[in-house]
Amino acid sequence: MKIIKTKKGFIIEAFDNKPARYKADETYPNIIRPFEENKLKIIDTAYFIEEHLEMIITHYFFGRNIPENKDKSEKFKTLILTSDWCSFSSKRKLILHIINENSLLKGSEKNDYENLLRKVMSYRNAFTHGIMSTNGDIVKLKFYEGSPKIKTIDDNYLSEIENDLNLAFQVTFDLAIKIGAIVPHETIK
Repeated sequence: MKIIKTKKGFIIEAFDNKPARYKADETYPNIIRPFEENKLKIIDTAYFIEEHLEMIITHYFFGRNIPENKDKSEKFKTLILTSDWCSFSSKRKLILHIINENSLLKGSEKNDYENLLRKVMSYRNAFTHGIMSTNGDIVKLKFYEGSPKIKTIDDNYLSEIENDLNLAFQVTFDLAIKIGAIVPHETIK
């Protein structure tokens, strides 16, 4: 499969009382490429979590592998769940309703999961819409979340994101199994 080549922009600027420096042979492989790879993983994992939320919601309304519901469940998913007006936030609210109604998570587990989903949405939005800048040593991400934000992208922050995404994925996957939207022997690991 072809890997497309497109023009890519980023900002080189001085900040934190450090001058900006750019050396293509150092900056791209050591800063920009890892940032882009992490960005893609964050967006991809958030999308995968969202797909599992859609599976749970569809299963809740239509059951699993019920022939007479197949067309309706596909239309529901296509016309509603994957539409631009059914946001990640809307799916999060639907999932919380399903969790409450079926007592799938309780107390702090439920609150922790809700917070994880908020973080997933926040990470995805920041890395999708934010602007990366670097002074050649430090990487910052500028984005809007209620107000303008600037986050330093370092190993500690990336570890936090990694842990949150992996935990959110695992809890969502476990919920999909628990409610019956996924049967474990059908999964590919």
